[in-house]
Amino acid sequence: MIPKKSRKSTYRLLLVITLLLGVLTLSGCTTAAVPATSSDPVGIGLSAVARPLENVGIAIAIKNNMTKFVSDVKVQIVSIDGNPGIAPFALWQTPDASVALTEPLLPGKTAQARLLLQQKSAAPIKSYAVDVSVSYRDGDGNAVTKVIPNAGIIRVGSTNFLSSGIRWIIEMLYKLIHNYAVAIILLTLALKLISEPLTRMQFKSTVDMQKLQPQLAKLKAKYPNKEDATKLNQETMQLYKDNNVNVFSGCLPLLVQWPVFLALFTAINNYSPFNNAAFLWAPALSMTSSALPLATRFIMPVLVGVTTYIQSVTSFIPGQDRSQTAMLTYFMPILMGYWAYGFSIALGLYWSLFSLFSAIQQYYVIKRLTKGMALPEPVVAKRTTKKK
Repeated sequence: MIPKKSRKSTYRLLLVITLLLGVLTLSGCTTAAVPATSSDPVGIGLSAVARPLENVGIAIAIKNNMTKFVSDVKVQIVSIDGNPGIAPFALWQTPDASVALTEPLLPGKTAQARLLLQQKSAAPIKSYAVDVSVSYRDGDGNAVTKVIPNAGIIRVGSTNFLSSGIRWIIEMLYKLIHNYAVAIILLTLALKLISEPLTRMQFKSTVDMQKLQPQLAKLKAKYPNKEDATKLNQETMQLYKDNNVNVFSGCLPLLVQWPVFLALFTAINNYSPFNNAAFLWAPALSMTSSALPLATRFIMPVLVGVTTYIQSVTSFIPGQDRSQTAMLTYFMPILMGYWAYGFSIALGLYWSLFSLFSAIQQYYVIKRLTKGMALPEPVVAKRTTKKK
């Protein structure tokens, strides 16, 4: 059983991880919100948000505003910004720019559909008004077709400079090796090599603090009561100071690396040039695992989960108290595997390689830093008895 105090610390860590993953979702993985529909007999609304050279996932809402059901509903984009067709976007995975409902739509009900377009060349940064046509059979069996102008907006926003830089590096590597998957592998390896000093700094701080555990345990035994907390904190900080240990130096590498990771996430998760780049079992690096056939659907999520677990267990310092991270050791791989089910194959490939390279890096860094380090022996705090 994990002690109650350790469980509280673990839950706080889980909350932080969940919030960070939420940031990832909001930074580029989510689809557009369900749009408001028009007041037509069969109302249509659509919306999409993308960046240059990203696939455009268009959320389409269809509402039956009549008193009878409608069937054979089909919605098709007929013009963008007043120009017939779908330029500056292009078709991908569909024969035309349309969606259709397979079941009748009851009165007052709203159905949702999604149309995925791509950008073969970067669309200008702006908002695009979209006109659609909707065709259906009303409750009396009559065929109806209607054009709905300004049914929604496709917004193309700017890409941050870090993501743009990462995409530029990927394209340069692609020109050399003509393989996007290998380009991602080389990019991941290069980033791990560049971040090696930061990783060493992070684990050096952890190892230095681990070496002080015997002294810290003695201090806790010396000041077991809550009334002595101030004195305990003062002597603890003095101990760190005397041994040149900065308790915050382990956090600095993470603060530096997180913006790069977020930039990588937004750079490769929905990148249109990956649409024609096959990878082993996947027809395209830009496809999500959930869109693959059942036989290959769970390969990448499992790889992500396994490599995340390996990275987690190789980060342990000899003699380190693992009670506060025991749940994270198993929770994080499961969570990342679950999220990888909706990630693109490209992002899953990056994360798996990142975790694997990190595990190898951590193993050798920790082995070098802890060479000859004696394992700290636990010190049992003296129990105080209340005077009657």
